[in-house]
Amino acid sequence: MELKAKGIPVFPDVYEMTAFLGALYKDYRNKMTEPGDVATANIDTATIDRAVASARADGRHFLLSHEAQEVMRAAKVVIPQSRVAHNPEEAVRCAEEIGYPVVMKVVSKDIIHKSDAGGVALDLVDKKEVLDAYEAILRNCRAYKADAVIEGIQVDEMIQKGVETIVGARRDNSFGPTVMFGLGGVYVEVLKDIAFRSFPLSREETLNMIGQINSYPLLLGVRGESRKDIDEVANTIIKVGWILQNCSAISDIEVNPLVVYDHGEGVKAVDVRILLRESEEA
Repeated sequence: MELKAKGIPVFPDVYEMTAFLGALYKDYRNKMTEPGDVATANIDTATIDRAVASARADGRHFLLSHEAQEVMRAAKVVIPQSRVAHNPEEAVRCAEEIGYPVVMKVVSKDIIHKSDAGGVALDLVDKKEVLDAYEAILRNCRAYKADAVIEGIQVDEMIQKGVETIVGARRDNSFGPTVMFGLGGVYVEVLKDIAFRSFPLSREETLNMIGQINSYPLLLGVRGESRKDIDEVANTIIKVGWILQNCSAISDIEVNPLVVYDHGEGVKAVDVRILLRESEEA
């Protein structure tokens, strides 16, 4: 009690003490390290503004899947090939242009959680499966929400397997624009293996954030696997951050999964979720 009264830290066990010392050292190191040059990205804000304006005109505070993909293209983030079909025959034509296998998803402002509605079909390998999936998706979605306005069915490239990560950006009430990176896919909610940084930031600090997650060895390559394209992961984090930084109407961006391939083979933003601010004010 006497030590506490004098402002001297007292810990009940050695683990809390070492955690405190580790945090103290990190704070010291951050204050003593010269910040690197801020990493920048070339973003086509005019294309993004058009997507946002379309959502606003429709009374939405989120972008539809194909609109979110347009935003990714505007930042030169690689996404799977994609088309929107409005009838079964057009869906087959889209699938053949992309090349089998393909994925199909419902496009509707009234159905946000597509899987819950039965609005997703995976690994479709021929014309018959595409036709069957088109009818099944419509039937499932009408049963899920009878009054849902279905604008079409999105046909996407079925991507190859890689390391599934998550990249995000958000306007935090305390810290302002922030970016996030972690292990993605179905594991993100369970393992919560993620790291955050305020934005903008240097490329060096972006790489430090990537290396902070517990699953980082998966990107370095395990059990004889090749090193993954960590440089392209860093580029994607920077691009997503600058989308948020440059477009005041956007409040949240989530890319999950961002599939990472071997070094030199890049990444692909498979599923993109973008939310808008309630107010149009900056």
